[in-house]
Order: sequence, then structure tokens, then C-alpha cells
Amino acid sequence: MKNLIAITCLCFASGSAFAQEDIMDALDADNDGRISVEEASSDAALSSVFTELDVNKDGYLSASELES
Repeated sequence: MKNLIAITCLCFASGSAFAQEDIMDALDADNDGRISVEEASSDAALSSVFTELDVNKDGYLSASELES
């Protein structure tokens, strides 16, 4: 049972990493490794939570900010 729980957690964690990479690939138009407010505006869901995700308030979302 413990192995099943551990495997399930790993699957969710790896799925999250893939989702984050997909968002970066899709929205990071200038390939600078971060998503600007302008780039995020093409995704309504991300745009609506941009301010909350931008923890350091620099106007960009980094990979680490997308992980949380």
C-alpha cells in the first residue's frame, strides 16, 4: 500500500512538471524562460491568476512560480 501511495505521488508530481513545461513552451513567445503579462493574456485562466502567481511581483512568471 505504501508503494502505491508513493507511486501515485510521483505520477502527480511529474504530471505537474510536464504541465508547467507545456505552459512555458506555449506562452513564452520570446523564449526568455519566463511569461510576461502580455504573453499570459493569451490564456484566460492563467491571466486571471497572474498577480497571485507572480510572487516576487516582477511582472513575469518564472518556472518556479508556476510550480506552486
